[in-house]
Amino acid sequence: MSVVWTVARQLMAECVRMKVAVVFVLLLALLLLGLPFAVQKHGPLTDAVQSFLSYSLSATGLLLGILTVFLARSLADEMVNRQILVVMAKPVPRWQFILGKWVGMNVLNVVFLAFSALVIYGAVYYLRATHPPVDEELDRTRLAEEVLVARQAVQFRLPDFEAMAEREFQRRLEVGAYDDVMDFDAAKERQRLAKRVEAEWRVVGPYEVRVFQFENVLCDRRPESTLQIRYKTEVYNYAPDEVFRAVWWIGDPEQGTPVYECRTRHIVGRYHTVTVPADAVAPDYTLTVRFQNRNPFAGEPQFRNVIEFLSRDGVEVLFGVGTFEGNLLRLLVLMLCKLMFLSAVALLATTLFSFPVACLVAFTIYVLAGTRGFILESLDFASADQAGWFTSAKEFAVHLIRSVYSTVSVILPDFGYYDGVETLVNGRNVTLRWVLEGVVSVGFLRTGCLLGLAMLLFHRREVSEVSV
Repeated sequence: MSVVWTVARQLMAECVRMKVAVVFVLLLALLLLGLPFAVQKHGPLTDAVQSFLSYSLSATGLLLGILTVFLARSLADEMVNRQILVVMAKPVPRWQFILGKWVGMNVLNVVFLAFSALVIYGAVYYLRATHPPVDEELDRTRLAEEVLVARQAVQFRLPDFEAMAEREFQRRLEVGAYDDVMDFDAAKERQRLAKRVEAEWRVVGPYEVRVFQFENVLCDRRPESTLQIRYKTEVYNYAPDEVFRAVWWIGDPEQGTPVYECRTRHIVGRYHTVTVPADAVAPDYTLTVRFQNRNPFAGEPQFRNVIEFLSRDGVEVLFGVGTFEGNLLRLLVLMLCKLMFLSAVALLATTLFSFPVACLVAFTIYVLAGTRGFILESLDFASADQAGWFTSAKEFAVHLIRSVYSTVSVILPDFGYYDGVETLVNGRNVTLRWVLEGVVSVGFLRTGCLLGLAMLLFHRREVSEVSV
């Protein structure tokens, strides 16, 4: 494979001489080095670090994606200037030539990603050391426990609403509640009762208590470790200051764990976290959490809040399973997988078209891959539920576009699905399984298909022809 590496080194040497690559590297350096100083100085430390991570990582992915497309200019220039005729006279196998170009592009991407990661990592700790916190102890604790960590989230186990609905259904049968109902459907009635029972359970009236049971909370159970209960509620009849008061009890003495009482004042309509020591988790790694809708603060009036835990904003427990450094490394691997795919797209387009057209094709695919989920959801929303192909001209167009796009999606990855920036910014774990899925699906299968097609087309192309 010495030919592949030789071609790769030639591309990297050309990149050093290309003004476009130098411009992009300077833009990347200025952006990453300038963002820490642009962060607002009057906000909380945690918000400043999260803003920096979000902007810097997103900008890095965008700039390197654009740069990857422009690196394919190396192949286009060699064909336009006829330099490739000298290379082909060696002779050099054409598939090795394309593979060498792809390897060179991605070696550069690895270097640029490593440079970006070092700058971002250093800037985070620069902000941590220099940004004035609103509350010294609270801000730094929150930063360490909610951002600079890799946390796993576990949703609570829902009660058996079907069993509760079945008991209600049997009670109604015994009292003859359905005797006069025409066309009675027992299955639909059971479903209706189950939805009703769940809706009633999710609403917590004044002074009522709800119990949340968590399983597989596989955390470090030492008291020195912590975990967070994260939740969001809909609050009705709240106080004029838009703050609702409540109390949480975390732990279960029947399972031999301490119980931590957390009295909270939380703003309506936002996500909130409650932090407690991890020894509240039982030895079998279950966790019992109780919530009561009452004001626990003495001397304050009792507002008769009605609180609803919506299914889309479920209560969850978060606990540390890794480090920020490991999380950042796994995120960079996901970003590299997308750049590997994009470099294969750029080379494939360059073997078929002139460089300006190849750029347009590559950028179009880049945008389509980044908005794949949004486009499919929009097409589903634009079409009526029971409409067919020939219901109307609009439905025909929507079904046609959806069919074409669904076919293209077989080879087109969903970049949005593999975007782990928000996950890292929120201190969530970029899981190894997710990364391996991205490596296999995007980095090998889809990239390999496009790279193989580029090799095949380049093998059949007359290199003496110039695309215009």
